[in-house]
Formats: sequence, C-alpha cells, structure tokens
Amino acid sequence: MFNGSDQISSIIDTMPLGVVELDSKGVVKNINDYGKNLGIERGQHFSSLINTDSKTEFNKLQQALSCEAQDEVPVQIQSAIGTFHVRISLFSEFIYFIRDLSEQFAISVQLQKSKEPEKKFLHDISNAFTSAMGYSELTSMMLEETDSLTGDRLGSLRRYQSEVLIGLKKVDTLIRDQRQRKMSAETIPINRRHVMVIDDEPSITEFLSELMRAKHYKVSAFTSSVAALAFYKESKSSVDLAIMDQMMPEMNGITLATEFLALNIDLPIILCTGDHSLISDQSSEKIRIEHFISKPIDISELTQMVSAIID
Repeated sequence: MFNGSDQISSIIDTMPLGVVELDSKGVVKNINDYGKNLGIERGQHFSSLINTDSKTEFNKLQQALSCEAQDEVPVQIQSAIGTFHVRISLFSEFIYFIRDLSEQFAISVQLQKSKEPEKKFLHDISNAFTSAMGYSELTSMMLEETDSLTGDRLGSLRRYQSEVLIGLKKVDTLIRDQRQRKMSAETIPINRRHVMVIDDEPSITEFLSELMRAKHYKVSAFTSSVAALAFYKESKSSVDLAIMDQMMPEMNGITLATEFLALNIDLPIILCTGDHSLISDQSSEKIRIEHFISKPIDISELTQMVSAIID
C-alpha cells in the first residue's frame, strides 16, 4: 500500500490509528484500514473533509513543518459515514497520523449530561435563597422606616416574613432530599462484583472505570492487553465480567477474549467495537463472545447490559 515492503504495508494497515498519504495536490493517495473506517477514501481532497470550524487548527498543522514542535491538533472530520472528532499530526509533508477520539468525546458529553441533576439542585437552591434574601431585605427596610406598624404596612410585613419562611423551608427540603439521595447512592454492597476494563486509550479506560465504580463494582483497569491477561491468569476466580476494546495494539479484543475464555469458559465478556460485522456475525466459530456494544459507547446501554449480566 505505502512505499516500502509488504511487511511494512501490513504493519501500517493494522496500526490502531489512521495513516493517510497525500499527493502534491493534497489528494488522498493511500489510506490504511483504520482511516477507511473514518470514511476517508482515495481520490478525495483531504482538506475537503475538515469541518469549517476546524480549518484554522488544520491550517496551523500544515504550516508546522517549518517548526521544531509538531503537536497534534484537534479537528472534526466530516465524511460520508459521519462526523468524527480526531487529533491529527504530521509525520512528513504528505503523511498524516489520525487518532479517533469520537468515543472519548461521546462519553464526555454523556457524563456531562449525567451531572445535570446536580446542576438543577444548585439552581433550585440558588433561587430559593435569592427569594428568601429579597423578602428579608424588604422586611428590614420596613422595620427601619417606622416604629409603628399598622394597617397595610403590617400586613405586608407579615406576608414578607411568611415568604422568607417558605423560601427557607424550600432550601431545607432540597438539602434533605439531596442528602438522602447521596446516602442511598453511597450504600456499597458487601459482596461487590469485580469488573475488568481493558482499553489501550487511557481516557476511555478512566471513563469506563469511573462509570463502573459509580455503580459500586470493584474495578481492575488496564491499558495493556498483555498486562490484563497476566492479571486474569492470577485472579480469574474473582472476576465477574470483562469489558474490552476490540482494536488494541498488543492483542485485539477477540484474541484476548479467547485467552480469557480458555481459562474460564463461563466468564461474561462485553466486546466494544465499531466493526458492525463482528456484532452481526454470531455464527463465526472464532467468536465465542455473547455480548457486544457498538462504538461510540452509549453509557446507558452499557450500564444496563452490565447490570443484566452480573446483578
């Protein structure tokens, strides 16, 4: 595919990042399999795939060859199959490396949404305090203006005092409800389920680990499939579930799962993959995995799947 021996071309094709070679006019000349999964095709003008909002960052990258530092830049690629959040770096004038961060981005968005109830709680607290403080100030002003309170002024003062009390009671109720929910959430079961999380991307491993810990599972996380296998050989009797990525450099998900299942045929495994042919091809003898989840991962779908398997 690329200039070099067949062995080098084979290595490039199996790399866990996109490798794109352009011609002198900026047209895609060669693309490895990872890049093809992003919808990049030969014959396309590469810059036409860059989202308008990312043009400035991409242009900086193109000018980076004259600089000593050639950092990755975050851009959005819009291809025929969708929009991808990636980081691109230059290997040479005509060769780009592309790391797909769409999954990290999707999980980050989902985690932000999961924090919305907390934001609403703070918003409600703020509103209740603002109301109570406003009526309290009005009451203080009326008390300072006169020593005798009769008629409408006395009625207004009593109403303001009532509103202050209502506001403070709202605050007290909100705080009590929040404290009760937090205490319920923090009730950790005595016999926790043990989940292994394996993904070569540290950010994904961290996201998934925190997600599992939030559900009170014990978590062992690995960014190396080799290290994960070594751990499982020593601790297989304590592991209840393994969540692993398919695309990993040392050992892909199917190979690692095969090793795990050889040690314990009953171990539930969830394989995270963007290759839909793996999900649909359940008849293949080499695939002994029962549970699949598409990438980018949907947090709700994953947590429901995990709960259905081991709870």
